[in-house]
Amino acid sequence: MSRVARFHADRTNQKLYFARLACQLAEQTDHVQQAQAHREAAVFHLHGAILAFLQELVRYYRLNDFAPTLKSIEEHMADKGQISPEVTVMQQLAKQGFIAELKRAYRMCQYAPEPSAPEPEDETSSNLIIKVTQTPQAWLPDTKILREWHRDLAQLIDGFRSEMVEF
Repeated sequence: MSRVARFHADRTNQKLYFARLACQLAEQTDHVQQAQAHREAAVFHLHGAILAFLQELVRYYRLNDFAPTLKSIEEHMADKGQISPEVTVMQQLAKQGFIAELKRAYRMCQYAPEPSAPEPEDETSSNLIIKVTQTPQAWLPDTKILREWHRDLAQLIDGFRSEMVEF
């Protein structure tokens, strides 16, 4: 049985594949809203890949955790008197690194950005005309950044998997 099948890595691999497809579709469309939808889908799938990898870690370390987080895995490992090097690295990246940026983008996809207060134009006689030119997608990473996150996450996970050995 392969290492990937053994620790149920197929879902993580699927999420990475779906993120790559979403980036491709975002690059291929000229329609602004469709491109935004594909870019948001890439963010969701990359975030899902992190969650799926956490499930891999739970299975690998034989932990009883049905909704794993970095914190919960760390606590379960501490209860066993062990430390997960994967969790340590991911926690650092979640504080400052591409995982932190990805998590921020994921949160922004969940909620509408706070609108800036519209200001009346100075040159109108009645001051009733309001400028409402905002860039609603300014917070959403472009496909270049999404592809970098995809590459970084895939390399990180592949590196972790190659280091996973029976203990």
